[in-house]
Amino acid sequence: MASDRTNLLCILKVLEEYSDEDHILSLPEIQEILRREYGKELDRRTLYAAFDALADSGYDISRHSDNGKGYYLAERTFSNAEIRLMIDAIYSCEYISKKQTEELLEKLRGFLSVHERRRYSYSNLILPEKKSLNQQVFLNIEILDQAIEEKKKISFVYLDYDYDKKLKPRREELYKASPYSMICESEHYYLVMIAEGHSDPSFYRIDMMKDIKILDETIDISKRDAKLDSTKKVVYAHAGEPVQIHLHCQRAALRYVIERFGNDVIIKKNEDGSFEAFFRAAPEGMKYWALQYLQSVELISPEDLREEIVKAVRSNNYTKE
Repeated sequence: MASDRTNLLCILKVLEEYSDEDHILSLPEIQEILRREYGKELDRRTLYAAFDALADSGYDISRHSDNGKGYYLAERTFSNAEIRLMIDAIYSCEYISKKQTEELLEKLRGFLSVHERRRYSYSNLILPEKKSLNQQVFLNIEILDQAIEEKKKISFVYLDYDYDKKLKPRREELYKASPYSMICESEHYYLVMIAEGHSDPSFYRIDMMKDIKILDETIDISKRDAKLDSTKKVVYAHAGEPVQIHLHCQRAALRYVIERFGNDVIIKKNEDGSFEAFFRAAPEGMKYWALQYLQSVELISPEDLREEIVKAVRSNNYTKE
């Protein structure tokens, strides 16, 4: 029985590694690979029985009777499009180090046949200067996930770049906080937390955290009372109580407004093709977003936020004599 299970695993591995719709294996080719890589001499009847057993277990194996050529694994855990989507997403995540990116991509390519993997060789495209220097990111995520689940406080070292372009502790004293969740925002991965001595949520980049420890202290403020609603309309990782925003925008900004603030934005088209946008968002992050689109976006209200933007425009380095 153990031998039968081993045969099934070896045959499945051969199909996973070497077969796909464009590379259909004949029985002699399957037998040769089994002999070469696993030292197994299996006759045709054993192979036919194995194909039946794999099919009964839910594996979609296309056979000679189906395609007139041979045998291949017709359906995999992930489709090629899904693999490409995940590879591109991992590649674009700057908070994952170059080494960890390569390791993740290699694992994903393992779901493809050896022939398909050649189309997904991204190693030569990974730019080290765009990737995090912190190798503890995955460990950080595991520890934070546990702390959040157990409702425990954490301590950690928070890093920042120095002039030598290396990550160094921002301060000597350890940071202490109550963690609540982790979110992706503006191409970075953040911990939503309340720092010790504070009552409002803030965001700290997980790739800038080091030496995280779970403390034997329960969080001071429950998740229900932590004002986490203020993080739902976060802009550029700036939390705060959302306020009503009114923008006057050119048509070219429509896509950016909808993509940034969601489909619940109220849009009112003007006769000249411009439009008004109404929604709620955290003001601090909103200021930086509006400054990014000065040529096509004008913040109308709230008035105090508009004044901050006007002051920032007037005081920037490009207007100095």
